Amino acid sequence: MIRLAEVKMGDIVNARFEDVINTGEVEQVDREEKKALVVHGDQEFWYDIEDLTPVPLTRESLEKLGFYPSDDPVIKGIGTAYVRGPFIIQFPEESNLQKIHLIYRDEHRNLNGELYLHQLQNHYQSMTNMHLGLE
Repeated sequence: MIRLAEVKMGDIVNARFEDVINTGEVEQVDREEKKALVVHGDQEFWYDIEDLTPVPLTRESLEKLGFYPSDDPVIKGIGTAYVRGPFIIQFPEESNLQKIHLIYRDEHRNLNGELYLHQLQNHYQSMTNMHLGLE
């Protein structure tokens, strides 16, 4: 489950209705009713906050967000790195997606632990002042 305070417009989340889970983007948040309007495909529904779960960060999801793997040894360092414009996501240990280094110009953030798509979106927005969405 995602905490209500973490959910923002534009966040990518999993939304569950009965036994069906759809991945979509939050269109609106009603904090009083504790619900979020999630758009997935051509449909949109209001979901209780308890029915929202985070989407794990994967290499495939990074590519869907417009990041591409970098072969530049300066950017990559000793692990792997994904780049979108001047924003860099480094994984110093290639097989460990829980140790992450975010770089945007002069700002650097070291993260340890599992990172979800909505959290990456929030880091990206706070570092760049731009929304990170699906391409």
